Amino acid sequence: MANLPYGINAWIFLNEDEPPDTNYNSSNSCYQSLINYKVYNSVTFLGVAFFEVISASNGSTIQIGSSSHPDGLTNQDYLNFVLRDARQVNPNIKFLATMVYSGNNTLAAVFSGGGDPQTQATAFAKNLVTYLKNNGMNGLDVDWEGDVSDDMTQSQFQTLFSTIRQVFDQQPVKYYLSFTPAWPTDTIDYPTVNSAFDFVSPQFYDGTPLSSFLDAGISPTKIGYGAQFEPGNAAPNASAQQVWNAVSPGFSSNNTQYSYQDIFMWRFNSGNFQFEQAQYLILYQLGNPSTSNTFDDTAIIGAAGNPNITQMTIRSGDVLNAIQAVNTGTGPYNTGTQNTKTGIFTLLQHGGNSGGSQTSNIPLTDPIVSISGYTGFWYGWQCVLQLTLTGKSGATYGPFGSMAGSTTKTPFTQSAPTGKSVVAFSGSTVTVPLADGSQTAIIASLNAVFA
Repeated sequence: MANLPYGINAWIFLNEDEPPDTNYNSSNSCYQSLINYKVYNSVTFLGVAFFEVISASNGSTIQIGSSSHPDGLTNQDYLNFVLRDARQVNPNIKFLATMVYSGNNTLAAVFSGGGDPQTQATAFAKNLVTYLKNNGMNGLDVDWEGDVSDDMTQSQFQTLFSTIRQVFDQQPVKYYLSFTPAWPTDTIDYPTVNSAFDFVSPQFYDGTPLSSFLDAGISPTKIGYGAQFEPGNAAPNASAQQVWNAVSPGFSSNNTQYSYQDIFMWRFNSGNFQFEQAQYLILYQLGNPSTSNTFDDTAIIGAAGNPNITQMTIRSGDVLNAIQAVNTGTGPYNTGTQNTKTGIFTLLQHGGNSGGSQTSNIPLTDPIVSISGYTGFWYGWQCVLQLTLTGKSGATYGPFGSMAGSTTKTPFTQSAPTGKSVVAFSGSTVTVPLADGSQTAIIASLNAVFA
């Protein structure tokens, strides 16, 4: 993972079912999408929201908040399903219990009823470990805003989280503490944040700048990046590329350069879950570039609801050097940020930067229904020599690639079944030498994905 020690992460909010009137097991539910398109496979930490503090026989512990779902399912059922299914997709995924930030059952409730704060904190920490161990979870995530930030004192903050850290460190396996503040508050004990928490992911989408958290006293070695792909949000949360452009350079503090520790995204299952899940997959590719010579955008576009390609940027010279697609979704579950009615998905470029670049805008109402061209050998390299795209109306884009220098030419055509169109591509690249002594990748094979 490029410069992100704690990975690219996301929350999931168990109270909500999308689309409406579905439940976890519905074939078209937001939860099944995470499984079908293997979104979980890209997640390092999954924050499961929201957990509450409840009384136990000795002090207090946590449980998942209550909510009912269609067909009599409960949040406890959903928690069990998520833990089971996410781990089947990704055996290395880690689960954090994200604590509720409002109401009477926040972490401040650990200190309710009087008594010695240290005794209360110790009892809670031990019970917390027991819960995490029994449920196969890996740590605690603290959403710091609202009632919990108002009701807990700075002294209680220090006592609670330093105690949790101490008890966590006594275990034979690693347990994690994550802190996700919406803004700095006077009730935060900042030395405790720096000593007790593994990473801190400020909710930058709430508008508080990085400087406010650093100035308040959070160590720059702990800072991650909180992102959100939901309607009404502003840049830099309009696309995966915007978030990555904000994160990848890192940041400077006191004339020293630092890397962000993670990206934490709110969330996988809101009313625009297709937009969120697809942007997350693109973000993962940006942060974790493939070392393989193969590519396949099927899962990303499937998670997005299989929207049409509306723009193709193609690099070509003698042969097909690179392709990059932009898809535009108009469905109800891929609404973009800033309240746009469409979700824009800019996929990664496949291939190198040689050749000339041409961008073709493709009408949403005239989708690409076939690709054609030639494959063959170019100076001894097997590759795609030429590509032409054809819309439903018969409009063509290309041909791209002059085929100069080729020694064999084999024509190909791939046409969409009736009622479907080309929504993505899979294929492979090969690295070849250029005349000036440099190297570049070109498209070795290409297949259309129809939906």
